[in-house]
Amino acid sequence: MKIAKLPAAGRGESRGLSFLIPIQLATAIAALGLIGTTKADPIGDLRSLSVFKDADLNKLASGDVLATRGPAMSFARGLSVQSAYVVRAPLKATLGYQQQWSPVRHPELRVYAQSGFSGRGSPSDFQGLASAPGNSSVKAFADATLKLPQSASKLQLSNAEARSFSGGGSGGGAMPPSVVAFWSKVLADRAQSFASGGLSGLAPYETSGATIRVDQEVAELVRGSGNVRSNFAPIIDSSPIGGGGRPQSQSWQLFDADGLAAVSLSASYSRPVGSGWQEADLQYYASGGVYAVLTFYQLWPVTVGGQDATLIWRVDMVSASELGELRGVERMGSGAAMMREIQKSVKAFLRDYSGAR
Repeated sequence: MKIAKLPAAGRGESRGLSFLIPIQLATAIAALGLIGTTKADPIGDLRSLSVFKDADLNKLASGDVLATRGPAMSFARGLSVQSAYVVRAPLKATLGYQQQWSPVRHPELRVYAQSGFSGRGSPSDFQGLASAPGNSSVKAFADATLKLPQSASKLQLSNAEARSFSGGGSGGGAMPPSVVAFWSKVLADRAQSFASGGLSGLAPYETSGATIRVDQEVAELVRGSGNVRSNFAPIIDSSPIGGGGRPQSQSWQLFDADGLAAVSLSASYSRPVGSGWQEADLQYYASGGVYAVLTFYQLWPVTVGGQDATLIWRVDMVSASELGELRGVERMGSGAAMMREIQKSVKAFLRDYSGAR
C-alpha cells in the first residue's frame, strides 16, 4: 500500500559521533535478531515501539485502525503519522496480498492508475498513462505539461527535463500523445538512474523555485524519525534508503494532488526480521504534491480467536514543500488530514482482503 499524496488540508550527513554510536549499536543488535520484534509479545512490542501505548489487540482484531501523528520532527518539511491494525490472515498471506494490492478500484483514494515494472524500466512500461481518465485533475496535469518549458512551476522536474518537452497538439484524449511520450521518458530515465545510482543518482527538482534533492529529503526524514530509525535498521541499511542494495520491485502511479494529477515512482523492499517481517515503500519521485514519501511496516504474527493473524505497525513519513510553510493549527490540520487519508486507505485494503478470502 502507498500513500503518494499530501492531503489537501495541509498542503545526509550524521551529526557527529554521539549520533552515530547509538545507530551503529542498534544496527548491530538488529542484525543479530535481538531487537524487540523477536519477543513473544507482539502487542507489547507495538506499545513499546510506537506511539500507541494503550493498544488493544482485541479492538484491533475487531477492525479498529489506529492512526495518530508521530513525534514532531525538527525537519520543517517533514511530517510523520503512525498507524496500527490487524489483518485476519497469517503473516505470509498478509504480506503477499499487501504487496499486490491496488487502490485504483477505490475512487475515494484518488489513485487513477498504478502498475509495477521490472528491471530498470523503459518508456513502454508507462504507456498506461494513455488510458488515464478524463477528469479535471488529469486534464490540469496535461495542460501544465503542454506549457513546458516556458512555464514549469506546477511540475517537479529538473531544468533539463523541462527543456526536453518537444510540444505537440492537445488532441488524443485526456493525455495527448506528446504528454504520454514525455512523461514515459521522464519516468523511465529516473527509474534507470535510481536502479543504477540509488537516491544520489537522481536529478534534482529545479522547476518549482528551489533546488531539492530527494536523497537529502529522505535522509532528513530518517534522521528525524526517532526510534523508527533503530527499529527499521535492518531494512533501511539493506536498501537504497540507507545507501544499500537495489530495489526488489518498482511501481508507478498516477494520482490526484489537490486538483492537479501527478505521476510518481516507488520502490519496495521486504525482509524477515526475527519472528516477524519488515517492509518499506520508498516514493523517490513525484511530479507534484510531495518531494518524497517513506512508509515502513512491521508485521508480527499473532493469534486471534484461535486463528493466525497479523499485527501491523505502519509509519508514514512525508516531505513536502507546503509543510515547510505551515505552523501551529495549520500544521496540526495537515497532520489530521494525513491521518484520515491513511485510515481510509487501510480500511479499503482490509475490506478488499476480507472480500477476497
